[in-house]
Formats: sequence, C-alpha cells, structure tokens
Amino acid sequence: MATQNPSSARFTPSRPGWRWVLVLVAGMAWLSVGCNPQMLSMIIMPFTDTNVDPEYKLFAKDKEITLVILTNFARPEHRPDLQGADAELAIQIAQAFRNRCTTNKHKIKIVSDAQVRSRQLNQRAGGQLGAVEIGAHFKADYVLDVTINSLGLYEKDLYPPMYRGRTDLAVSMYKVKAADDDGHKVFGKEMQRGFPSGPGPIDATSMTASWFRTTFLTKVANDVAKTFIGYPPEERRVLD
Repeated sequence: MATQNPSSARFTPSRPGWRWVLVLVAGMAWLSVGCNPQMLSMIIMPFTDTNVDPEYKLFAKDKEITLVILTNFARPEHRPDLQGADAELAIQIAQAFRNRCTTNKHKIKIVSDAQVRSRQLNQRAGGQLGAVEIGAHFKADYVLDVTINSLGLYEKDLYPPMYRGRTDLAVSMYKVKAADDDGHKVFGKEMQRGFPSGPGPIDATSMTASWFRTTFLTKVANDVAKTFIGYPPEERRVLD
C-alpha cells in the first residue's frame, strides 16, 4: 500500500487558530494607540462612512427615487455663446447625480431633459406649467428646479478676451406628493459660483468658448449635486 509523504500534505489551519490571530492583531492595535481616541479612529476610519452630509438629504436607505430636473434662464438669453446653456446644465446635473448615486449606492431614475422640454413646449399654449405639475405628469418623486439668474464666460473689461465663468443660480427642490400645497417646496437656496477660483482668468486662445462653457457647467452641476448627496471631505472647496 502506498503511503502519503507527510511533507507533501497541505497544512490547513483550523478556524479557531485564525480567530486567535485576529484577536492578537486587534490587541496589538489597541496597545499601539493606547487611550488615544484619534489614533483609534484612524484605524477604524476605512470601515466607516466619512462623507460630508448634504444640505438636504434627498435619499432614504435603499429607496429609489424618480427625479425631474428643470433648468431655465430667468430672462431670455440672446448671446450666441450662451444659447442652449440651460439645457446643457440640465444634462450635466443629471450626470453629476448619476455619478454620485453610483458612488453612494443610491438608486435614482432621472427623466430625460428632452422629455421634460417637450412637455413644457406642448403645454406652453395653455400657460406655464409649475414644477410640481411637471413632476406629477412624469410620476416623479422630486423636481429639482434651477433658475439661471445670470451667467457669463468672460472676464469683464479685458482685451484680448479672457475666460472667467460666473453664475448666479436659484436652486429649489420640490416634493411632488405633499400633505398640503405649502409643503411641496422642501429646499431652496441662492448659489453663486465662479471659475477658475484662482487669482487670474484663463487665456481665451487656449480653448474654444464651448469647451470652457462645458468645463464650467460641469463643475457647477457637481456642486448642485453635492447639495443633495453626501461627498468626501476633500471636496469641501467648490470649483477648485
């Protein structure tokens, strides 16, 4: 009868043995930090949620929401370099929400900007639809309404032209289903943003106006999303 070479047998440590190893490692960690809570928190930190809380917490745990995003200029905008900027901002906000929801494991469904604007155009003959009415049409849970009070891409009084994005927004969140009419608006704030945030503007020959506009609106959209979704502490500064 053939016998197995003991040296070739695979050693499999028992589960109780591994438990003692973990206990030993934990004990050494405790001894290394002593009674210093700050050091202990640094060890525990990778296992905790360190995100900065948003100004308005939109998401409940494991609950999917449907969101409508409305963006409009407060006044008609005729400057060629800003035509369609409201629609572009809506698309960028939607993408920023999706990105942050993926990171935070939130579930979201966003009604497309094309559908929203089509609904607005179809109903314009009968009067302007309110945010809650549009949200109800799409069976949404919330409506994010962003009004662009002002928007500019260039530093004032400079020649040759230099890029310096500035905008003033009115950001409002509406809950479509509310106990009473006064309860629909759950959040509102004025938001001013500028880019770049450093000391000087950007040479306008370094990129096209449309490219700079997209870069600026992407950063603005990211800040709008941070208002409603938690974000890492290193993102406390805006439009860096």
